[in-house]
Amino acid sequence: MNSNTLIASLLALLLASCGGGTGEPFKPAITGRNGEVLVVINDDIKRDTAGLYIAAMLGESYLGLPADEPLFDMQTVPLGYFDRIMHSFRNIIVVEVADTIQTEAVRCFDDVWAKQQAVVTARARTKERLLSLVADNHLRIVSFISRAERQRLLAFNARTRHIPLSDEIGRRWGIDITVPNTFSRCNPKNPNALSWAQIDTDEYQAGLFVYDFPYEGEGSLSKAFLLNKRDSLLRQNVEGPQGSFMCTELRFGLDEIVYKSGTFRGQPVAELRGLWRMEGYAMGGPFLLRAMVDSASQRIVVADSYVYHPSRDRKRNLIRQMEGVMYSIEIKKPEN
Repeated sequence: MNSNTLIASLLALLLASCGGGTGEPFKPAITGRNGEVLVVINDDIKRDTAGLYIAAMLGESYLGLPADEPLFDMQTVPLGYFDRIMHSFRNIIVVEVADTIQTEAVRCFDDVWAKQQAVVTARARTKERLLSLVADNHLRIVSFISRAERQRLLAFNARTRHIPLSDEIGRRWGIDITVPNTFSRCNPKNPNALSWAQIDTDEYQAGLFVYDFPYEGEGSLSKAFLLNKRDSLLRQNVEGPQGSFMCTELRFGLDEIVYKSGTFRGQPVAELRGLWRMEGYAMGGPFLLRAMVDSASQRIVVADSYVYHPSRDRKRNLIRQMEGVMYSIEIKKPEN
């Protein structure tokens, strides 16, 4: 398939999907592993500055892990070899450079050839213009594919929801949450202080804590305040082997903890990414903490997840799985 036929096919599918008719064409399930991106790009562009920029963009380090891992795993194929078998790939970036292109742009599309698919097109008349377009849309492209990966996890978790455990945690903390059926309930020392759910396999552990504390102003969402609350609660409630206890790894400095703040559904939210360890025992790994303000109740609800996978360097997809649980949380509105 040449590039003109490929783009014409893509545009035709997009127009059909926006037509609003009742007889939408059948679309298969996506293929490929979590975090994989197929870049459809000719070799001359792949080796040029724009192609190297795309590779570096997708290969940026995933923050908060003990060892460098890329945001995405990239595969490439030339435009002429991008056939129907590859159309169902989960994340696709189609790159085209031709002097006949009328509209130079980066565009993002959902569900073009398959369900839950993310497709990005980058079209330009010259390689220099392509580089400029991709650089200007760097954050947009990464965010679009990251969001698609998260939405797939949210949808999968909803289909495999552990109803009793999800409802128990939800009632206790006044939230809606989707905990998959791969999790089981754990017992902290004080069950009134936090809820604890965990996956425990022969290869790895992944767990989630949920707790809350009073909101006392903007400082309650600061990095130092959240870490102080975290370490205090975990020290008292999460006991490990030989009398050890879980804590945040701060021996490399507070700056090693990645902090991000924003809003979610109009309410302030903060995220922390970093490493945890067992004080007094050789265990550790990455953690992700998400703190949400419940202004109606003047409190902060915290979802705090961790991963322990000593036998493998790759921990990115496990943390992404935990994101799929944490981003399912919504604070319940007070009943009238």
